[in-house]
Amino acid sequence: MPTLKLWLLCTVFLAAKMWVNALVQGYVRLRYRQFVNPEDADVVGQVIGHALPPAPQENPLVKRATRCWRNDLENIPIFLLLALGYGLLGGEAVWGAVYMGIFAIARTSHTLFYLARLQPWRFLAYLLGVGMTMALSIHSLLLALR
Repeated sequence: MPTLKLWLLCTVFLAAKMWVNALVQGYVRLRYRQFVNPEDADVVGQVIGHALPPAPQENPLVKRATRCWRNDLENIPIFLLLALGYGLLGGEAVWGAVYMGIFAIARTSHTLFYLARLQPWRFLAYLLGVGMTMALSIHSLLLALR
C-alpha cells in the first residue's frame, strides 16, 4: 500500500506539472493576445472590448510548450502505468520512491529546460527520466516473474 500512495502522489505531482505547462500556453496567448483559433480571438476580443483578429501562427513559446506537452505524453503515461504495476505487484516503497522521485524531478527539469531552451540539460533530464522508466520496467518484470 505505501507504494501505491507514492504512485498517487507522483501522478498528482506530474499532472500539476503538466497543468502548469498548459497555463504557460494560456498566459502567453493572453499576454500577447495571439490566438490562432478564430473563435478564441473572438471571445477574447469581446472581453477586452475590441475585435481581435486570429494570429497567423502560434507564439514561439506556445509552440515550445506544446512540443514539451507532447513529449510528456510520450513518457509520463508509460512510466505511471509501469509504476502502478510495480505497486500492485508489491514493489518495495523505498525503490518506488527512488524511481518515482527521480522521474518526477527529471520530467520537471525537462520542462523547465525545454521552455528555457537549455541544451544539453534538457536532453540529460530526458535521459534520466528514460533511465528511471527502464529501471522500473526491469524491476517490475522481475517482480512479475518471481
